[in-house]
Amino acid sequence: MQIIEVVSPASLEDDVLRLAKRNEVSDVWISGQRDNQSVIKILLSNEKSQKVMDQLQELMSGKNNFRVLVYPLELSLPNDSTKKASLTRESLYNQLSAESQLDGHYLMLVFLSTVVAAIGLMENNVAVIIGAMVIAPLLGPNLALSLATTLGHIKEVRKSLRTLLAGLLLALVISIGIGVVSPNIDLTSELMSRTHVGLSSLALALASGAAAALSITTGVSSVLVGVMVAVALLPPTVTLGIMLGIQNWQLALGALALLLVNIASVNFTTQLTMRLKGIQPREDKFRTVSKVVFSIGTVFWLGILVYLVLHMPDTIGLLQDVSE
Repeated sequence: MQIIEVVSPASLEDDVLRLAKRNEVSDVWISGQRDNQSVIKILLSNEKSQKVMDQLQELMSGKNNFRVLVYPLELSLPNDSTKKASLTRESLYNQLSAESQLDGHYLMLVFLSTVVAAIGLMENNVAVIIGAMVIAPLLGPNLALSLATTLGHIKEVRKSLRTLLAGLLLALVISIGIGVVSPNIDLTSELMSRTHVGLSSLALALASGAAAALSITTGVSSVLVGVMVAVALLPPTVTLGIMLGIQNWQLALGALALLLVNIASVNFTTQLTMRLKGIQPREDKFRTVSKVVFSIGTVFWLGILVYLVLHMPDTIGLLQDVSE
C-alpha cells in the first residue's frame, strides 16, 4: 500500500477526487487547504499506483503550482487484503539512480569490499567472501543501467556505465596491486573456482538477474541479498586482478569470462523482466526512443552471452560429443 499526497490548485480539487474514485482507490480525503491550494491524500495499492501517477501527471501537465508526493505505508487499519504488486516507475528510477551515483561513498565501498574479497579468496575463507558479496557495490549500477536501458534514458545509461566502469577499474587496480606484491600467492580453491565458467554459471546468473528485477519491482528487498551472493561481481573481478598481478594469463582469462557472463546475464534478464513487468515511459513520444535503446541493449548483452557460450569448455565438449 502507498499514500499519494497531491498538492494542487483548489480549482482542480474536484478533478483529483474524481480521478481517485474512478480508479477505485482504497480511500481518498482532503487533508487541508492553504493559499488557494488543496492537499489531497490518496490511499491505494502498489498495483494501482503507476496508473494513478500517470493520470495525475496528465491532469497537472503545464501547471507549475502542484506537487505529488509518494509515501510507503507500513500499516493500515483495517487492513486491506491486497497482493504484492510493482513499485511505480518513478520510485524505481529514484531508488536505482541513487545507487548509481559516482561519489566518495561508492568508491569507498568498492575499496573496502575489494579488500575483504581479496582476503577471503587468498585465505580460502567462504564466510569472508560472502561478506564482500553482501556489500555488493557493483550490483546497484548494473540494476540502474538495466532500468535506464528499459526506459530509454540515455543520460542515465551513461551515468550508470561510468559508475560501473569506475568501480570495476578501482577493484582491478587494487587487486592487481595485491597480486604484484604477493607473487607467491597460494591458488586456493576459492580463487580457482572463479577462473572457470560453465553452463551452470550462465544458468545461475540468468536466474539471479530475473530474481533481482522481480525483487526491486515488487519492493521485496530481502531477495536482493540472495541475488548478491548468487551472482557476485566482485570476487571474479578481484580474482581477475590477482591473476593479472601474478601474470597467470590463462587463469585471468577464465576469471574475465566469468565476470562478463555475470554482468551480461544480470543486465539481459533484468531488462527483459522489467519490460515484461510493463515498465516503460509514460508518454508515447518517449516510447520510440525507449524501444530503440532497449533493443540495442538486449542485442548487445545477448551477443556477448552467445559468444561466451560458444567458447565455453562445456559447450565445446558438448558439440564434440554430438559430432561424434
